[in-house]
Amino acid sequence: MAMFVVLMLLFLIASFGISFIMDMFTKKFPWTSTVVAVALVGYYLVSRSFDVGGGEILLCVGVIGGALAASLTIRTLVTRGFKMFGA
Repeated sequence: MAMFVVLMLLFLIASFGISFIMDMFTKKFPWTSTVVAVALVGYYLVSRSFDVGGGEILLCVGVIGGALAASLTIRTLVTRGFKMFGA
C-alpha cells in the first residue's frame, strides 16, 4: 500500500505539470486539463468495468487531483493579474 501512496504522489506531481502546461496553451478555457483528466480516468474505469482495487483508485485520484490543482493555480494567477497566463 505504501507503494501506491508514493505512486499517487508521483502521478499528482506529473499530472500537475502536464496540466499546467495544457492550461497555459488553452487560455480561453482554463479547465481543459481537468476535463481531459476526468475523461481519461472515466475511460479507464469503464474499460476495466469498474473492477479496480484501492490502489488504482488512489492513482486515479492523483491524476484528477493534479489536474484540478493546476487549473486552480492557473485561475488564481489570472485573477491576480499575471498577464502571461491570462487572455
